[in-house]
Amino acid sequence: MLAGLTAALVTVTLPAAPAAAAVADHFHVARSTSTSWPARSATVSCPPGQVVWGFGGLTIGGTGHVALTAVYPDPELGSVTAIARVRDGWQGPWAVRATATCWPAGNVGLVRVGGQGGASAEASCPGQKRVYASGFEVTAAKGAAYAAAVVPEPDMSGVTVRAGGSESADLGTRAYALCGLVNTPQIYIYRRTEETVAVDPGASTSAAAPPMSHSPSGWSWVTGAGASSTRTDMFIDALGPNPELSLGTARMSRVSTTTASQRMAGVEEGGDEVTVWGTCIGAWY
Repeated sequence: MLAGLTAALVTVTLPAAPAAAAVADHFHVARSTSTSWPARSATVSCPPGQVVWGFGGLTIGGTGHVALTAVYPDPELGSVTAIARVRDGWQGPWAVRATATCWPAGNVGLVRVGGQGGASAEASCPGQKRVYASGFEVTAAKGAAYAAAVVPEPDMSGVTVRAGGSESADLGTRAYALCGLVNTPQIYIYRRTEETVAVDPGASTSAAAPPMSHSPSGWSWVTGAGASSTRTDMFIDALGPNPELSLGTARMSRVSTTTASQRMAGVEEGGDEVTVWGTCIGAWY
């Protein structure tokens, strides 16, 4: 079991009301090479003078066979790392991608907070700060760990991460919350949005949480995402905002079973669901 707490503080000012095209210009991506290695990582850095205020990660290729095991910003919020591992001995090529949304440093008071534990962990935002984006890191002493749930709190005061893939005593979990000030001249409103869909009969289920509604004269962005399933054998292999910062996206895959017909039968009998959350910030004008 892991123990301890990590935190780092930087400050950020967001631009007043950038055009949609400018938002995409601040979305940065790094991708690993595509190989059949059992583990891969990718790190994306912000441009000089900018810091992370939103992030995500996803696997490319090997869908249903490769799990994200970590997505988190560095303590100084200069970069984001995503790590993934093959779950079931799959031998095909795959890659992992890390994403970061970056803005110039200023006065929104962003801080990375990390809570550590065994099969689950929580990270709570300090003071009046609220979650901008959710991160995690899971490990296992035996077997292959995966992130089974990454859940921002309804009031966006923290993040809970739950791991799976091994016995509880063998698991180590770190929850990361990227927290920032709200009710400031830059940030007036914040909200957790969600979307729930039925588990797909195939290996993977994707869903997207919408942005919060806002005045045509204002703006709102999805800066992070979370995901969980009522089905206990699902793992996260994609998580984060889309490039336009208009959706909180996630993909969850099922731990392998013998045949597609068995997967379909299990889903039809269980009626399970996947829920995806978006963490949104914005302002009214």
